[in-house]
Amino acid sequence: MVADSSIVTGIAWYRRNQWTRLRELAADPDKLEESYDDWLAGAQKALVQIAVTGVRAQRVDVDIDALVRWCQAEGRRLDSAARAAYTALQLRRNHQGQIVNKPSKSS
Repeated sequence: MVADSSIVTGIAWYRRNQWTRLRELAADPDKLEESYDDWLAGAQKALVQIAVTGVRAQRVDVDIDALVRWCQAEGRRLDSAARAAYTALQLRRNHQGQIVNKPSKSS
């Protein structure tokens, strides 16, 4: 079975300098790796595993302050479900921006 190449999945991409804060604020720190390096190794492995299936994976930069504000505005706990929903929202926004900002062929 060949995957639909138009499918894109987002992978939350956290920043090294924000990892400790993410773990401190998370409602489920047990679901996050203890160290940034452990998380990074797992995230890179996930990118490869997704690519093997034929689905495009895209890193989605996650700023912890923006994530916290979004969770507060949405009335959500900062847990794995919220992190996934935020990542998906950012991925959609990024792709809508690419479509809107796509240069015309006449340029």
